[in-house]
Parts: sequence; structure tokens; C-alpha cells
Amino acid sequence: MTQLQITSLEQGVSAKVARSILASFEAMFAEFLNITLGAQARFEQAQWQGVQQAMRDRLKVYEAKVAVAKIAVSTIAFDCLDDSKMWHQAKRYYAQLVSEHDNDAISQTFFNSVFGSIRGHNKIRDVHLFILKRQYRPLNRSRDAIESTLPASSNLTQTLTLLLQQFHFRLPYEDSVRDIHLLNDAVIEHFQHAYFSEVTPHWCMQYGNSLFFRNKAAYIIGTLQYLDGAPIPFAIALLNNEEGEIFIDSIMLGDAQLSMLFGFARTYFMVDTDKPQAYVEYLSRLLPNKERFELFNAIGFIKHAKTEFYRFKVDSTRKMPADEYYCNAAGIKGMVMTVFTTEHSDYVYKVIRDKFVAPKQITRQQVMEKYDFVKNADRVGRLVDTHEFRYLAFDLSRFSPSLLAQLQHDAGQSVVISGNALILKHVYVERKMTPLNLYIQWASNLELAQVMYEYGLAIKELAAANIFPGDMLMKNFGVTRWGRVVFYDYDEICPLTECHFRTLPVPNNQYQRLAEAPWFLIDDNDIFPEQFPVFFTGHPAAKQLFERYHADLYTPEFWINIQHSINQGAIADVFPYEQTARFSRKDTV
Repeated sequence: MTQLQITSLEQGVSAKVARSILASFEAMFAEFLNITLGAQARFEQAQWQGVQQAMRDRLKVYEAKVAVAKIAVSTIAFDCLDDSKMWHQAKRYYAQLVSEHDNDAISQTFFNSVFGSIRGHNKIRDVHLFILKRQYRPLNRSRDAIESTLPASSNLTQTLTLLLQQFHFRLPYEDSVRDIHLLNDAVIEHFQHAYFSEVTPHWCMQYGNSLFFRNKAAYIIGTLQYLDGAPIPFAIALLNNEEGEIFIDSIMLGDAQLSMLFGFARTYFMVDTDKPQAYVEYLSRLLPNKERFELFNAIGFIKHAKTEFYRFKVDSTRKMPADEYYCNAAGIKGMVMTVFTTEHSDYVYKVIRDKFVAPKQITRQQVMEKYDFVKNADRVGRLVDTHEFRYLAFDLSRFSPSLLAQLQHDAGQSVVISGNALILKHVYVERKMTPLNLYIQWASNLELAQVMYEYGLAIKELAAANIFPGDMLMKNFGVTRWGRVVFYDYDEICPLTECHFRTLPVPNNQYQRLAEAPWFLIDDNDIFPEQFPVFFTGHPAAKQLFERYHADLYTPEFWINIQHSINQGAIADVFPYEQTARFSRKDTV
């Protein structure tokens, strides 16, 4: 550890504060890693309930260690706790302590979190934080410890066999010869445009040394190069057959497929590495269209992903054309949120309104609890992940007078104007998508059929994960650039098992049939699936296509059967690739 130069009592206090925060960071990282290290054992033992609990437990580690650090620092600093000079010196010492740390950038974010928890986010100044100054931006790290290269070969089967031998499991393969044959065929098919039978093949393979675990799967990540072509990223999906064996279910090839694997609507990976920063640099090479904060988020370093996003946001603002301003996001104006973006941004900012539009009957605290629920849920590729910020600053000059007036009117309690900055006391950041109700207006017949199938499938996959969207209007769903339908409006979301699905009572007389209001008692958690067709009001073509694929969603029995399955402990299978991409296990060699 770096030796700090201390010549006064004040410097001594600052140095102890820096060392205490670093000790808490190391404790946080150790607990985070301990939970992650159990991922392979849970996969091998098919402990799917344990997989979900471990993810929830890991999400709590960071804030818990920040709370421990806050207590320790408050004791150490004592009467200097609010002294800005002390904090500035502590930051300098901390920078020295982590200058050679493998995860210096993540440790700097932890310092920021501790400082923010003590001083309050509204009192934060950049001089006390590791955010924007060039010397505090992370440097590229060597990837030698996290990736390996196999010997170049003309025999693809041999290369694939050697790759699988690098990863050791307690369980045997169900049929490794079959699996390697299927892998070989899939790779050849992918490269067929460049594959020449008269040319001697030349395959080069590189792979990450750590497995990626998520849900019920383990993934081998790497790149494959044929002849002198560009390296193609790949991910091999391994599953447990729950009979004491593992098998290869599919291979994803190309950055488009891997982008979906690392998508913003999926839960976080568990990756056995003590060098996550180096892994992000490695993944950035495989997925050049993914931002660093997206990759940190994907491997579970959510707080640091927020730091990286802030850097990204500041850089993006500086590069914006002079005539580009923040504007309302596309879609129907929200009853609970005010949502804005810029024309060329891939992200939207969602601010909770001061007062909700009728008939919404929910509190601000309940809305925030819904977003926390989503953060801890298995999002199964159907719920947009969110970044929650407090006191997030924007360039005031980038807001048009109309949007500024709207924000101050709708969410004035969250808006602070300070000099040239507009500061939002609380805001959620989400990936921008095309609202489904707008998408169907210009979709072709084929696109409409595909998106209606996706719409129902999204609802079913959420249900299987014990998630009921609540308000299933199309305006609350978005379409990604890959054509997937994802839910993003969380103010009515809840566990499916808390819902009571009922059949609409049959009227007994003319008065009941003609009643404008329900003539029967309805509890808060009562759901009547027979009323779901109302979501398609004004869209008969969409309704017809939806019912072709998903008419079962209109029946209480569908939902009750899912609830029964969940109550029996079933965990749904979730695949980040199409069913048609799955290998046939009936094939043998």
C-alpha cells in the first residue's frame, strides 16, 4: 500500500478517513465476490431459488457497506466531519491509496457514495468527488489475466473440444460429442459466406477465463476468427438438465446476438473475477456498440455504472449540436411521470410528478417502491432496467422555455435552478424505445403480426417470473431496435401471486346489465382478464392478431395456473435467444 506523508493532526484525520473508506470498499468487494463465487455451485446443483436469492442478496451489499463506512468515518472524523478541507485532503490521500488498485475506478465511486451519504447529495461538489477530472478517469488495464488464446488450428471440432476442456464442472456432459458437433455446424453455417471448401481452414479462438452465470445458464464468452477475417464474438450457453448432467443449448454469434445477451432488460450476470474493470474493457472490445456503463451494469456493478453514465451524459451534452434541446419523449403524456429526452439520445429521463393525474391513486413513495421491486426482480428480458439519480445536474441552456415551464409545473418539487444548471433532486434514467402504441401505427402487416406476438409473449414471460404489469395498455410497452417488446411503466406493477383473477359475474337482471358502474363488489387486487380486450380500443387489426396468438390471456384459468406453478416453486426458463436457435438434443453423432 502507498505510504502517505502526514505532518499534522488534520492530515492524520484525513488519512484515516481515506484508509477507513478503502477498508470498507475492500469489505464490500469481498462480500460481493463471495456471493458471486457460489454461482457455479448453484448452477451445478440446480438451486434456482438460490440463484434468485443470491442476486437479491448481492444487490444489498453495496449500500450495507456504505452504511458501515459512514459510521466508521463519523467516528474517525468527529468534529471535522463537515470540514470541506478535510474531505478534499482525504480525497487526495484516497487517490494515492488506489492509484495502483486493479479496480481503482470502482473504489473511487465507493468514496463518492460514502461522502454523499454523510454530506447529503445536495451538498456535493465535484472537488470532493472522483467523477470528471481526467486524472480520475480509469485507464485501460491489461487483459492478460482474464482472457486466453487457443492455438490456431485447421480443425474447428478440435478447437471447440479444446475450448470446452478449459472449463471444469462437477457434472459431466450429457453428450459432449453431440454438443461439439452441433456447435461445429452452427459456426460453419454462420461463416458460410466466407467459408471456402478449397481453402485450408484456419481458426483462431480467444475466450474469457471466467464463466458468466445468469438465471439457469452459464455462458462461455470469446471471439472466433476464420482466416484473415474480423474476430466474431460468441457466447456458448450451457444448461443443467437437472438429472446430473450439463449440455450446450445454443451458441450466439456476432455482436448483434451478444448485444441481446447483455441487454438492458435482463438481470445481472455473476462473473467470477476480481478484476471487473479489466473485464469491462475486454467486453467493450467484443461489444463496441455498448457503453461502458451498460457493461458495468450487466456484471452487477450498478453504482459504478451510474458514475460511468454521468461521465457519458456530460460528454454527450458537450457533443450535442448547438440547436439540439431537451424535449418531451414520444408517446402519451404520463399520469405519474414527466419524461424528457433529446432527439439523438438513446435514453430518457423520468421525473415523478408532484401530483398524479386521475384516476391514479398512488403515492410518490409507492412509485419508488415499485421501481425498487423491479430492480430486485428477475426482469427476464422484459423489464427495462433503471438508474436512479439524486441531484443530477443538467445544462440549463439545453432546456426550451416550454419544457422548463412544464417541468416546473408538473414536477416543481424535484427541480432546482442553480446558476447555469438545472438540478433534478430525483430522476430515473431508462433506455429509450419506441412506444408500442406508436409502433403499430406505421408497422407493416408482417411487423404488426410479429410485434403482437411479442406483446403477448412479454406478458406471459413476466407472468411466469411472478410479475404482473398492472396497466397493460400498449402505451406502457416499448419496442427495442431488435423488435422485442419490453414493459417500462412500473407504477402499478406487482407480484402475480398477489393478484386475484376472477371471472366477470353474469348479470341477474336488466338493471345489472345496464348499470354504468360495476354492480358487484371488487377488491383492490381483483383482476378480470375478460376485460383485457379494452387495451386494443381503436386497433382492431392488432386485436385480431393478438388473439390469434394469445387468446388464453383473456381467461382467469391461464393466470391461476401460472400462480399455482409459482407457488409450487417453479422458476421459468428464460432464454436470451430465439427458441429456433436452441440445439436439438435428439441429434446424436
